[in-house]
Amino acid sequence: MPRTILVVDDDRPIADVLADLLCDEGYDVRTAYDGQAALREFEREPVDLILSDVSMPRLDGPALIRQLRARGRAVPVILMSAVYQDVDLPGVEFVPKPFDVGQVADLVARVVEQNGALHR
Repeated sequence: MPRTILVVDDDRPIADVLADLLCDEGYDVRTAYDGQAALREFEREPVDLILSDVSMPRLDGPALIRQLRARGRAVPVILMSAVYQDVDLPGVEFVPKPFDVGQVADLVARVVEQNGALHR
C-alpha cells in the first residue's frame, strides 16, 4: 500500500510541483495551501509524512507541527524554507529553498523508509 504524504505550501505552484513529483514516485499525495487547512486535512485522515513550508499565513509550518504533537499526533516532518537556514524542532528534517527535486525525492524516500512501521 502506498504511503500518503501531505504537501503544505502557500505557494501553489511549488505545492503542485512537489505533489506531481511525489505522485510520480508512487506516493498518494494530498495538498493543503496553509497550515490551518493542513491541520484539518490531517485530522480528517492522518498521513505518513508531512512536507511543509515554514512560512505560511494562518498557521506556519513549525506551529502546525507543534499543534499536531500537542494532540499526540507523531508524524515524520520535512520542513522547507527560503528564509530560514534551519528550524529548531527535534526530529524534523529541513530542506532549504530553492531545492533540487531529486534531493527532495531522495529525502522523502529515506524518511518514509526510516518510519516504515508508522502508527497512525
